[in-house]
Parts: sequence; C-alpha cells; structure tokens
Amino acid sequence: MGDKKPMGGVAGAIAYFMKTLIVFIVIPLAIFYSLPYLFTAVGGVPDEMRQQVENLKPYIDTLVMWSIPLVVLSIPIGYFFRGDIWKVPFRIAYGVAAAWMIWMVTHGGRMSLSMKDASLGSVTVSSITIGVNNSILIMVTLTVCVLKGLLGIYEYYTYRDEFNGVGKE
Repeated sequence: MGDKKPMGGVAGAIAYFMKTLIVFIVIPLAIFYSLPYLFTAVGGVPDEMRQQVENLKPYIDTLVMWSIPLVVLSIPIGYFFRGDIWKVPFRIAYGVAAAWMIWMVTHGGRMSLSMKDASLGSVTVSSITIGVNNSILIMVTLTVCVLKGLLGIYEYYTYRDEFNGVGKE
C-alpha cells in the first residue's frame, strides 16, 4: 500500500515502547521536577506558588500510574506488523487505556486549584479557589483516543494484502 516498510519486530517494539515512555512518563516528570529550579532561576517565587506546584503532584502521580498500561501495551503494538490481526486488540486496548488515563488524570474535566493566605507582591489574598470545568474538551479528547484505538481495524484491512505478501513481485 505504501513505499514505507511497515515497522514491526523487536525493533518496532522497542521504538514504540521508548516513544510511549518518553511522551507519557519522562517528559511530564521532567517538567514537574524542573519547575522549582526554573522558579529559582527567575528570581524566586513566593512560597504560596511553590505550594501550588506541590498541589500538582497528585495529578503527576496519577498520570504516571495510569501511563504504565500504555507503556506495556505499546510493546505488542510495535512488535506486530501493520495488517497483522494480532495488532488490532492491542490497538483497541491502547485507545481505551489512553481514554481512561485522561479521564483519571483530569477527574472527568473538573479541576480546581486553591490558594489560602497568599502574598503576591503588594497584593494579599486571604483565599481564592479556581474551578475549571473543561469536560467538553475532555470528552472530545476521549473520543479521539477511542477512535485512535479503532484505527487498528482500519490499519488491519488496509495493510492486510501487504502483510500476506499479495501483489509482491
């Protein structure tokens, strides 16, 4: 179907594993743990802002915890070639797991941050709570994740002849 050789085998499994590991675990952890150093380099941040960064830790922990199934599922997805029927269930499971991870990390699109007795420069705030309801955006993202999982079925039918060697000279 295409000039590009389908990825698969051990090299494909390692490549897809590393991509998933970097995107879902390494980058979020690097950003989270580098924030205090960035604040120090900028000239320091009030302790209240540091507390807000620490309030993000449960979200990061949840992201890492629910990313582990994605990393594990990425191995067979990368191992099996395009057009192989065995790749389809792993793709579907990956899409569902990605949707579940997003749902768990964002708490269904309802997130809130609160700050008490904060002093930001010359302004003093006794208490503030910010609630964000982005559930519509999360629902669209969940739909995209599930559709990406169903992409495995399309990939199976599109590359089936190439996988079986039909049409090769």
